Amino acid sequence: QDAEPVVTFGDVTVDLAARSAERAGERVRLTPTEWKVLELLLRNPGRLVTRQTLLTEIWGSEHVTDTGYLRLYLAQLRRKLEVDPAQPRHLLTESGMGYRFAAEG
Repeated sequence: QDAEPVVTFGDVTVDLAARSAERAGERVRLTPTEWKVLELLLRNPGRLVTRQTLLTEIWGSEHVTDTGYLRLYLAQLRRKLEVDPAQPRHLLTESGMGYRFAAEG
């Protein structure tokens, strides 16, 4: 598996090495935290990434109960990357467990 993949889903292309994202040919600006969330999901395609894993990797072990952070950042990512943020096809919530990236939607 490529250590620095280029991931394409829908009309979005994300280059993890270059830390760049485009949607329909337009550059999408992501905050450093949005990048961390997105990168963890993209590096685990199809696999459940638990809330605890995301919180620990991004904010540290003292924040494992701060799930509001995740909801906020996932909502922001969906607004920037999903065709219909209210009905996400790629950045999926697994209720009560975590999140999953689905390349095909």
